[in-house]
This record gives sequence, C-alpha cells and structure tokens, in this order.
Amino acid sequence: MAHVGPRRGSDDVDGKQKKTVKETSTVHRPTSKASVGAKRGRDDGDGKPKKTVKETSTVHRPPDEKLTNEQIHEYYRQFFRSQGFIVPDYGGRMCGGVGPYSMTDKYRQKLVKDMIQKSLRIYNRKNVVSMMKVNFEFDKLVSVNAGAVAGLMFYITFNARSGDDAPQTFYSKVWKTFNGYIKVQFCVIGNAQEVGTSQDAGTSQDAGTFQA
Repeated sequence: MAHVGPRRGSDDVDGKQKKTVKETSTVHRPTSKASVGAKRGRDDGDGKPKKTVKETSTVHRPPDEKLTNEQIHEYYRQFFRSQGFIVPDYGGRMCGGVGPYSMTDKYRQKLVKDMIQKSLRIYNRKNVVSMMKVNFEFDKLVSVNAGAVAGLMFYITFNARSGDDAPQTFYSKVWKTFNGYIKVQFCVIGNAQEVGTSQDAGTSQDAGTFQA
C-alpha cells in the first residue's frame, strides 16, 4: 500500500526523481492538553512532526432565556395600557416588540434630543393659551423606548416647562423612517395611561415631517 502523504517516486525511463506529489490526507489532531491555537503532534509511524494545524476557538453564548407566557402577557398589558411608553425591559427581545432604547453614544443622544425639540415645536405651534402662544422648553429626559417599524418608532417621555411654571410631563411618539425622515406622530401632556385616549394620539393630523 502506498504511503499517504508527500512522497517521491523514480521516473521509469531515466531513473531521475519525479517532482514531489502532494496527496490529501486526514490529519488527526493530538489529544494533549496543548492550548487552543496552532498545535503540533508526532506522526505515529515515522516520528516526524505533523503539519501545523490551526484551530479556531468558538465561544458558545447561551441563547436568550425564553420568555414565559406570563411575561408575554405582562408585556402586552403594559404596552396597550401605556401605548408603548411603559414596557418591561425584555420587551425588545420579542419579535416586533418595543423595549428601552440605550443612549449609548453621542449619535443616539443627539437623535433623541432632536426628536424632542421638533416635538415641542409642533406642540407649541398647535396650542394657544389666552390668545398667546405657549413656549415649552425641554427640561429633562425621562425615558425612551423604541421598536422596529420600517425604521424605528420611538416612544419618548420627557419633562418640559414654560417660563417659571412647574415642569410638565410630555409623551411624544416619533417615527424615524428607514430613509432617515423623522415624523412626529403626536406630542401630548398627560400621563401614560391617558395617552391612548388622547385625540392627538389617535391622529397624525398636523404631525411634522423632518429629515434626520
């Protein structure tokens, strides 16, 4: 039987050595305690070092814990009660779900700030008190949730104040489309449970569209 691996033969005519012929063989990795990476073993037959074998370590991350029926029920209860402004932390793990939006970098921080400013401009323009235009200005961010909807739909809760008056809590629903447009769906004052019954929340009339 011909030896598997690199071999040399002699030319049948002139007796000269043929060009080396490489054959494919199965390399058996050693079972020693060598670290993962490049390893060398010894051929069982001739004691010569085997060809270096590079191994790639794979990190197996445990899958996300499956949500229970109770968790799913609680998510929908909170979502519909607050129209997306109050949801469990695990909401973003659900298909089509809404969850907390991490403000992890300056881009995200600026994006949310721009959405708030545009929401307030629309609110101030639409509302008049005693024949005078209100002028609410941003005070503090409370929370931001988001879910994928042909882009991202944001549910932003923030505080704003007008003059020396006490700050009011605003709820603004803003859609950032996949092509970069920002569309303010509504911006209202109230509480999360009342948002779903607000006339403003139920219509896109007078909503603003901006290029992000």
